[in-house]
Order: sequence, then C-alpha cells, then structure tokens
Amino acid sequence: MPRATRWNVMVLMAALLLLGSCVKLEQKPVDKRFYALEVARPGAAVTTSASAATLLVRRLQVSPRVSGRELVYRTGESAWTADFYNLFFVIPADMLTQDLRTWLGSAGLFANVVDPSSLLLPGYILEGNVSGLHGDFGAKPAQAVAEIQFILLRNVGSERCVIMTRDIRKSVPLAANTPAELVRSLRQAVTEINAELEGAIREAVSRQ
Repeated sequence: MPRATRWNVMVLMAALLLLGSCVKLEQKPVDKRFYALEVARPGAAVTTSASAATLLVRRLQVSPRVSGRELVYRTGESAWTADFYNLFFVIPADMLTQDLRTWLGSAGLFANVVDPSSLLLPGYILEGNVSGLHGDFGAKPAQAVAEIQFILLRNVGSERCVIMTRDIRKSVPLAANTPAELVRSLRQAVTEINAELEGAIREAVSRQ
C-alpha cells in the first residue's frame, strides 16, 4: 500500500474513533413505581379514652426476608424473588409502625399513643415482629400475605409483665397478578390485622 494511501487510512480511522468517543448513547431510564400501604382505621376517631394510661408503640421489627423496599414474591417452595422495579416508598418497618400508631391513637384505647422519643411514662408497651408481607404466587390462587406477632406489656414501676401475645396472619386472594393489586391486597390484609389487634388490646387492658 502506498505511503499516502496508508496515511489517509490512518487519518480516517482516527477520525472515526474520535467521532465515536463523542457520541453519547441515550439509554431509556429505568421505570420504577413506588407504593405506600396507607393503612387507615375506618370510621371517625374515638375522642374518649378507655384508659388514662399512655401506650408506647415501639418500632416494629421486620424479617430480613421482607424488610427491604422492594415488593417480595414467593414463587414456589423455598423460592423467593424481589421486584427491582416496584417498591414501597419507605421501608416496611417505618411504614407499618407509623400507620399502627395512628390507628391505635384514633381507637380511643389510651389517653396517649407515643413513640420511644416521648418523655411520657408509658403504662403499656406494644412490640411487634413482621414475619410476612409478600405476594404468594406459589398459592392457587395467588394471595397477599401479612403476618405480625405482637406482645403487649404492662409497665408498672420497674416491672414489666406480658399481658397479651397474639400472632395474626391474614391472606387476601389477588384479583390480578400485578404489583398494584398486590399492594391493595396487602393493605386489606394489614387493615384486618390492625382491627383484630385493636380488639385484643381492648380486651387485655379491660382485665387490668
């Protein structure tokens, strides 16, 4: 190959490489969707308190399997997956705890319902562990599953005694296998759990 031709080829290749380095490939952004359960107690808030005591609701503990923001699906026996594109707006521990405090505050069971930052001395303490908050697509039909274990303690002076334990599991069949329907059904399941818990607390406190 003549020297001039070889030089022209090298210049052309260099130009192509330079042009390629200036090209910015446009990538389609990842389309994520965010959800909140927004579990609310139905009806108007009760304005008269059944007890003059204060209830401290500790932050709920959540099983590592469902503690992240991603929606979680059980797809079969010992088979689980997390949905990278569909997420809760906040982590389940904070979301469920805040909704539960608001629910119990409007139920009229106690004079005050507080979090651990409060300086009020609580007469009762509620703790909970969330072991299930997922879609079970291995079941037929597919279901939304929520399960929470609760412990209610009576706080008297320096002594604390357990006055109620309750393991509540609710499952709601899905009308469609979509993230939005799963969130709607989880909201219903947690609503049923909170309603049952309210009744259990009311009964336990009435015996004190």
